[in-house]
Amino acid sequence: MKILLWNCREAGKPSFAPAFGRLVQQHNPDICVLFETRLCGSSLQKVRRVIPRSWGFYAVDSRGLSGGIIVTWGLGRCTLECFNVCSQEVILVISEGNRCPWVLSAVYASTDYRVRRTLWEEAMQLISHGHPMLVAGDFNCIVDASKKMGGNPFTLNRKIKEFQNFLTANGLIDLGFSGSRYTWCNNQQGRARVWERLDRVCATAGWVQCFPNHRVRHLPRIASDHHPLLVSTEIHTPVRSPFRFEKFWLSYPRSSEMVREAWCSPVRGDAMYRVSRRLELTRRRLRRWNREEVGNIFRRTEEEEEAISRLQVQEAQRGGLSEEQMGELRSHLALHDSLLRRQETLWRQKSRVQWILEGDRNTKFFHQSTVIRRNQNRIRAIKGEDGQLSDDPVVIRRIVECFFRARWTEQSGEGGRVELPVPGVRVLVEEAAVLIRPVSVEEIREAV
Repeated sequence: MKILLWNCREAGKPSFAPAFGRLVQQHNPDICVLFETRLCGSSLQKVRRVIPRSWGFYAVDSRGLSGGIIVTWGLGRCTLECFNVCSQEVILVISEGNRCPWVLSAVYASTDYRVRRTLWEEAMQLISHGHPMLVAGDFNCIVDASKKMGGNPFTLNRKIKEFQNFLTANGLIDLGFSGSRYTWCNNQQGRARVWERLDRVCATAGWVQCFPNHRVRHLPRIASDHHPLLVSTEIHTPVRSPFRFEKFWLSYPRSSEMVREAWCSPVRGDAMYRVSRRLELTRRRLRRWNREEVGNIFRRTEEEEEAISRLQVQEAQRGGLSEEQMGELRSHLALHDSLLRRQETLWRQKSRVQWILEGDRNTKFFHQSTVIRRNQNRIRAIKGEDGQLSDDPVVIRRIVECFFRARWTEQSGEGGRVELPVPGVRVLVEEAAVLIRPVSVEEIREAV
């Protein structure tokens, strides 16, 4: 799903229709939210004629020459329910296919921080219900000095502190972006020109967990002083995950045997080659063993739950189970408990939460921590040697390949020769002998 959010700065001006039509044609969004339309009553019909008849339409009237929100969406693409809470926000409940419904809070915050407090309070009450929620739009406020360039120096005043507290208290995660660093410009000349990141996309941990492959783009600023925001919930980029030793494998005695057998395999060559080759053999054997014997622990958990449910239904229908069936039920319950422990170990390892050693099961917490960490560590764009940012996976792969090829390719000719400086201090023969002698058990014990 794609969602377009744009402070169009008056939808009744002549430049709006061609600019908006171009955005829809180029990016094909499923939902469009327009802020600061400055339209009300019969004047909204002009914009309605620009939007295809096959699209739904919902509007919040402006107050005088300020405000106004329009929501439009493709009918049949998703089910959407609109709830207008105030002039600063439209709440949308979105249902798509078999997914659980989630909430989009399209925000057009007031420029007066005292009026914005009402928005923060209402959004906080909605977030407290625990539904997956996306909060996006024009917040008319920045959070720190890095979100501004030009104009008066940044000062941490009350309105900024209140906005920071709102984001922190509700656990909202900034989803990042690709494109321009700022989303608004006052279009002045010289030193009076100011850029700020007033528009942003934030989400709760539950929403990030539902849509881990999201993407936010700042589109070019045309026909307005704000950049449009394009939110994509699904980005399919095929990536082969590297091999990692899973900690829950240690609960299987066979894992140690697999490593021992692979490491004892006869390999010819120098010492470094033998180490590298045995590591490769260990990786291959562990991968094959994990695929053939361990399997998918999440699918196995579901299978155990089905078996437990089947036996318990039989017990309720027949008034009891035979000794053999009771033993089978106890076996399924024990295996189910073991699989849950392995899942918890898996998510704890992936989430990098080192400060919890033992405690109650909280797999959902570890899963959310993993999703959030992946979102923060994801490289969405990379800068090439020409200084241009690119978010195309093919271009990123080419830039990385050229970078390492240029640094690891041996140069020919006189330019490749580098004269090493003569060291002023030399290692004596006796000192060299100490460095290369075998390590004793006492030295290992002392170091440990």
